Amino acid sequence: MNKNDLSIEVRKVIDKLASSEIGSYVDTDLTPPEPFRGRGKIKLIILGQDPTVQKPEQRKNIEVTLLLNQQGRLKTYIKDICNGLHIDLDENVYATNLLKNFFTVPPDKRRKEDPQFFQKAADYWTPLFKEEIEEFENVPVLSLGEPVLNCLTKSPDWVFIRYSWGYEGPAKYGRNFGYIKPEENVLSRIIFPFPHLPGRRHKLYRQQMDGYLAFMKRYINS
Repeated sequence: MNKNDLSIEVRKVIDKLASSEIGSYVDTDLTPPEPFRGRGKIKLIILGQDPTVQKPEQRKNIEVTLLLNQQGRLKTYIKDICNGLHIDLDENVYATNLLKNFFTVPPDKRRKEDPQFFQKAADYWTPLFKEEIEEFENVPVLSLGEPVLNCLTKSPDWVFIRYSWGYEGPAKYGRNFGYIKPEENVLSRIIFPFPHLPGRRHKLYRQQMDGYLAFMKRYINS
């Protein structure tokens, strides 16, 4: 899907979402950030949650998904992942958000009152995301955060990232790494679940990062 077609479809989804039961929380004035696309062969799709940062005054400055057009902690985190996989962020990554619109309040806050808030929004956006990535055949997806992950999995139970990262109990971590299999998710692709930026500080992810990236690397086309 080219850039112009995607922009048109994004606006259509925003209009539908604005008329839905959660429409009062949809910010229709701000323009969604563009996806980030590497210059070369795409080997990894990175899927973020949504662009609604905590400070409203900063939202209008977000022009590219996950702020990958500028230096910062999030870009550094993603570059570290790419380096561990021996791929180049600027060449081999396509990054986009599952929920592309801005909200008047961050969805994580709204979920405290309405646990299904994120899923209600994702129901509108997931079909477009599937179309958006069709051209990247068999390219795996790296999902950031559990809300995104659980909008894509078919399991009726909440799927925890830690169990793909060798978690065996408090302070007990093994090398039994895993991923979400194609038949277990609505994308029919391999999904590697990652913590979002704040979660990476947890001891589990700090200690297991190198091992998980080594495990993951075998599924990334060279």
